[in-house]
Amino acid sequence: MSVAQKIIIMLLLKAAPQDLPYSTGVMGRVIFLYLISGIMVMSDTVELSLAMGQMLLNILIILFFSYVILSSLNLKVRFVQTVTALIGTGIVFNLLAWPVLSYNDIEQASELAQQLFLLVVLMLVSWEVLVTAHIFRNALNTKMTQAVILSMALFFVSLTLSQLAFPESS
Repeated sequence: MSVAQKIIIMLLLKAAPQDLPYSTGVMGRVIFLYLISGIMVMSDTVELSLAMGQMLLNILIILFFSYVILSSLNLKVRFVQTVTALIGTGIVFNLLAWPVLSYNDIEQASELAQQLFLLVVLMLVSWEVLVTAHIFRNALNTKMTQAVILSMALFFVSLTLSQLAFPESS
């Protein structure tokens, strides 16, 4: 089974990070694809340089957050597969969000359309938090409750640091 297939299965909570190959080469390619997919999605709404900066910051946050959590539990050996899983699933979420976020006339849409738009965004974010928690649960051998807390912490740290570093995009 290919890495892409395993990542898709991970979105359904049926595969774990340890199902991915332990390969820094694969991790590097996944990071590159995540960067490109994020820039493509964001370039519809922000300048290219801002999209690139935000994506690079997001990648650094994922790398640092994962390294600190895994190191604190003496699980550094799982870093490559965990990051590959987090960023690999992030590529899919970028692609799923693209049609939603590229809709530029949401302010002009009806109230029902705006509510549906917000519902779709909320569902995507919730699904991403759940998948991230699933990855952390498996990588850290922890309970789902603790993994959800870590997943939400990663989400909010990423959101907050992005807003602090790039206030013009808020």
